[in-house]
Amino acid sequence: MLCKDKIISIFCLIDDILQGINHPEDVRRHVSDSEIILTAIVSSTSFYGNHCSAIKFMKEYGFIPKMLDK
Repeated sequence: MLCKDKIISIFCLIDDILQGINHPEDVRRHVSDSEIILTAIVSSTSFYGNHCSAIKFMKEYGFIPKMLDK
């Protein structure tokens, strides 16, 4: 399982990469692309690819409180 520090580090790395390549974000978004990618990585590394469980985990532990449903 990923600990809080690893999750934050992965998020920062993803966010820095997206900013470095000038990735445009949609103005209507509620969740950033970095948060979506982070959730996908957490899903694949800690929940055997179960995206619903990863979304629930990210919401419950306050990493991404406004996370969208599947």
